[in-house]
Amino acid sequence: MDEITFKYFCNKFAVNIDEDTFNEVEQRAKRKRDYIINRFGDGNGARLAEKYMLELMRDELCSFTLEQSTRLAVGGV
Repeated sequence: MDEITFKYFCNKFAVNIDEDTFNEVEQRAKRKRDYIINRFGDGNGARLAEKYMLELMRDELCSFTLEQSTRLAVGGV
């Protein structure tokens, strides 16, 4: 699998995020993918594909964005 770049990710999902957010999302998605592979296997290579990683990153971006919004709404940092 080729590396998913910041620019490619932003263009693919038409999002405007900063590189720090991208890096956080990417790390979370990699941890999730590694956990899933260790627990359930690589699905005959399907879980190693770029498409799968992009799906995980998209899901993590939604989760991360919601976490940040919730922190702001309750006055956290």
